[in-house]
Amino acid sequence: MNHIEENNQTSPKSGRGNWAIPALAGAFVLSLGINGYQAIRLQDVNKEVGGVQRQVSELQVSLSSIDKTLNDNLGVVRTDLDSARKETQESVSKAAMAAQIAARRHADKIVSNLAKSEEEKAKQMTEELTQVKETTLQANSKIADVTSDVGTVKQDVVKTQSQLQTTISDLRRATGDMGLMSGLIATNAKELTALRDLGDRNYVEFQLPRNGKAQKVGDIQLAVKKTDVKRGKFTLDVIADDRTIEKKDKTANEPVQFYVLSKARQPYELVVNEVTKDAVKGYLAVPKVQIARK
Repeated sequence: MNHIEENNQTSPKSGRGNWAIPALAGAFVLSLGINGYQAIRLQDVNKEVGGVQRQVSELQVSLSSIDKTLNDNLGVVRTDLDSARKETQESVSKAAMAAQIAARRHADKIVSNLAKSEEEKAKQMTEELTQVKETTLQANSKIADVTSDVGTVKQDVVKTQSQLQTTISDLRRATGDMGLMSGLIATNAKELTALRDLGDRNYVEFQLPRNGKAQKVGDIQLAVKKTDVKRGKFTLDVIADDRTIEKKDKTANEPVQFYVLSKARQPYELVVNEVTKDAVKGYLAVPKVQIARK
């Protein structure tokens, strides 16, 4: 019985031992698999790392080449810049020098022109001064001549005034054909000039033919109808203010008076100094104040 119990007790232990071995084997195999997978994966990773390292090396080589190229290009650029800067400085220096030369020439030209202009002005002023001196001498000479002429003119004026006074004293007054006292009567050209100088009236000379036709004298019309040389008489018509006044058988140097109502309050006067067969000659005395009578 004891033997049977012993066998029964050992059977379960033997069963557990049989199950543990395969489990261990499986775990070992699994461990091997995992290790193999990890080894393979490690190889792949190493390959990738190697590829990356190669790419990095290639990039470094490329970057080194690019950096060299850049450095070379920068060197060329620096060289070109230095050359351009030098050329620019040389050009600026040349331009500045040329500008200075041009400015100096222009300034010299201006100075020369100014000097020439001043010289011409001085010459012109000298000529003008000479001309002024000559003009002054001529003026002084003319002044002397004029002074002499003035003295002569003064003497002539005094003489003329004396003669005028004598002539005026010879003039006479007469009563006109209208019964009015006339002004001074002139019997010749000399006395008529004296009357004009007195300035009391305006005088219009006339010479009218004996044809009976109206002739304008001043602001009126006269028509000579008849002359009598032996008796020194004449007959004429005065035409004024749209009316005709006959002055019949008037005598030479007689004041013939009439009113022109539209012109003046004082009477007009005409004096015939000379009577010939075919004409009469004399003057018309017109009042200076031209105011119509009311």
